[in-house]
Amino acid sequence: MWKRAKPERVEPVDGPIGVGVQVYVTEDTAAGSRGWVGDPTGVVIARGSAIAGSALEVARLSGRVWVIAFDEPQFRQDGRGPFERADVAEAFLIPAPPMA
Repeated sequence: MWKRAKPERVEPVDGPIGVGVQVYVTEDTAAGSRGWVGDPTGVVIARGSAIAGSALEVARLSGRVWVIAFDEPQFRQDGRGPFERADVAEAFLIPAPPMA
């Protein structure tokens, strides 16, 4: 007989950052050449994973990681790109102010 695992329980996310929130990506001074060119903006589309490819760069941080879909393709300081989305630590995200 197969034993069915209980479905994963998804914990509600507290705070101003969550799926659907428009955000600004701030500068990570410790990232050096892995940092972003300019001031990227985008929308949170999913919760990220600390073991996903680009999230390894922020593994030194504690806290949540979010998948950001950029408004326009973005480049890294070292010339890599363009990236349409990326995993970004919550510490580097600022929610955009609500529209009037």
